Amino acid sequence: MQTSNSPLAIRACWLSWIAVHSADQAELVAQLRFTNVRKTTWAHGVDLIDEVAHAGEERFSTVVITPAIDGWTLVIGAWCGLPYLTRTALVTNLCQQLSSKYGRAQAYFHSEQNDGEAWLIAEDGDVIRRWVAEYPELALGEPFGVERHLLDAFGIPGKPEDLDSEDDRASSWAATWGDCDAPTVAAESSLDPRQIGPQTQASGAVLVARTPPFEPLDPITGTAPYGESPGD
Repeated sequence: MQTSNSPLAIRACWLSWIAVHSADQAELVAQLRFTNVRKTTWAHGVDLIDEVAHAGEERFSTVVITPAIDGWTLVIGAWCGLPYLTRTALVTNLCQQLSSKYGRAQAYFHSEQNDGEAWLIAEDGDVIRRWVAEYPELALGEPFGVERHLLDAFGIPGKPEDLDSEDDRASSWAATWGDCDAPTVAAESSLDPRQIGPQTQASGAVLVARTPPFEPLDPITGTAPYGESPGD
């Protein structure tokens, strides 16, 4: 039964999130050094996610943290966004560290404007796969699961990042991201935030927090300094 604070589907024009295989929300908040932590409702949290995504440079300052759902806790906000080039290496390093502690950590970016998809799957401290559709040169690891299945359907036996940009298969894949978006990958590997709803079992409060300051890193080398503005 839906109540005034029932779980809601999470959507935004540009939706970035990290999924951590942990049910300890308080420990995760401390681990990530968030400050100004406060409780909010699902409705306000969902509205805030989309509002922050449109907040220019301030979009990196605030995240929303869900209670545990099926063993996964989601941290949501542009601060988690792989396609923002000042964030790519930082988010990658963070997922490696979190997966070392919790076993599994993943990062995703989904655009409802059809201008990008990204995901990173880390297990036990290792990156299994990183794909950023706008920046194929940042790819790591091997496609697997639904990504591999859809690449096969497109007649791409290897990796999309290895295709020549003039290859018709590359153009076809890029035109629709191969129908392989981040929520589809997330649904297979962890949790699709768009599928949360009143039927979802979530024990605990939705939180809003301030993110720690960060020093931008080069997205390829993972070293500082890196002076470009975040990608849009």
